[in-house]
Amino acid sequence: MDIDHNIIVEYFKSLSENHKRINSFFRMDLTEIMSSFRSTAEFPCLVLESHEGDLSDSTVQSTVNDRTFAFTIYEKPGKYDYDDQNVRLADTENLGLSVIARMKHDATLPDHFLYNKFKVNTVTYTKVGPVFNEHLYGYRFVGSIYGNEPLNYDPLDWSDNPDKCE
Repeated sequence: MDIDHNIIVEYFKSLSENHKRINSFFRMDLTEIMSSFRSTAEFPCLVLESHEGDLSDSTVQSTVNDRTFAFTIYEKPGKYDYDDQNVRLADTENLGLSVIARMKHDATLPDHFLYNKFKVNTVTYTKVGPVFNEHLYGYRFVGSIYGNEPLNYDPLDWSDNPDKCE
C-alpha cells in the first residue's frame, strides 16, 4: 500500500476517533503555535504534525523512505495546580503509549500500511507544557514509519517527454 500525507493523517484521525478516552483530533497548524489552541478542542486531544521524510538509506537499486511522525496528547490542567498537572501528565503519557501499542499491533497485520514498517524502538517521547495561551500540558511522541517503497519515474509527468532516464 502506498503511503502519503493523507494516509498518515487519516490513520491518526481514526486512532483518535476509535480510542475511548481521546476526545478530539486535528493536524497542527503553525499559526496555532504562535497563539491560542483551537477553541473546538476537547481534552484529552491528539494533535498530529505533518510528517517528515528521509531517503538517505536508499541505494541505486531500492528506495527506502523513512517518514518521521510526531503527535502530542494534550490536556488542560488547572492553571498553577501542580497536582492536577501531574495527574494529567500521567494520563497523556499513558494515552500516547496506548496509541503506540495500537500502532505496534497494526504493524503486524499484512493488509495494513504499517505492516513491517513501524517499530516501537524508533519512538521517543518528551513532556511538553505549559504551551499556548491555555497552558496545556502533555507528551509529544516521535517515531518512524520506515520501509522500502517504489520511487518510480513516470515520463508522462514531464512536458519535455523524456523516454529514458539514464
